[in-house]
Amino acid sequence: MAGEPTDYKARRKFKSPAHRRAVYFGDMLRHKPGSEPVPSASVPGRPPPETVLWVGTPSSWQIFWWWISIIGIPVAIVKHLLLKSTQITLTTQRLKIRTGYFSHSLEEIELYRVKDWTASEPFLQRLLGYGSVKVVSSDRTAPEVTFRWIKDASGFAETLRSAVEAVRDQKRVRTLEVDDPHDGDGHHENL
Repeated sequence: MAGEPTDYKARRKFKSPAHRRAVYFGDMLRHKPGSEPVPSASVPGRPPPETVLWVGTPSSWQIFWWWISIIGIPVAIVKHLLLKSTQITLTTQRLKIRTGYFSHSLEEIELYRVKDWTASEPFLQRLLGYGSVKVVSSDRTAPEVTFRWIKDASGFAETLRSAVEAVRDQKRVRTLEVDDPHDGDGHHENL
């Protein structure tokens, strides 16, 4: 075809200057015409990139009684600000809890450490579309975390279940339940 370059390097579209340097200098001898670099998500042995599955904050409905009492309005305002400064983020790798209005603290629980979770929707919360989720993990700093008054608690629990199973399959983590003959309760260990 007339007007088209015959050299593959002239026809090549580069994704970035770093890609151009890698092709011309680092991979010049191994590069094949028409091949593209493999994204890191599809490289065996590398984890896929972390993506956000769910983000939410606790509802201010839990401080309703403070709002209706005349004396409690200043307390309700402070509690509302503290509730809204709490952000719960579920990703494909971790469960992150960020708290604090002026000073922030971040608690992260790796999903492969999550042992169990319980979703509950008491009557009033269920009427308003909220619920509570309790997460039990082998994390040393946060072995039990309860999220109260979160929107669609059963949906969050199902998303958590799917993410935990996926990360356990990826990391090949299994739970071993050992019965203790002395107390009758099962002891859980992550392997």
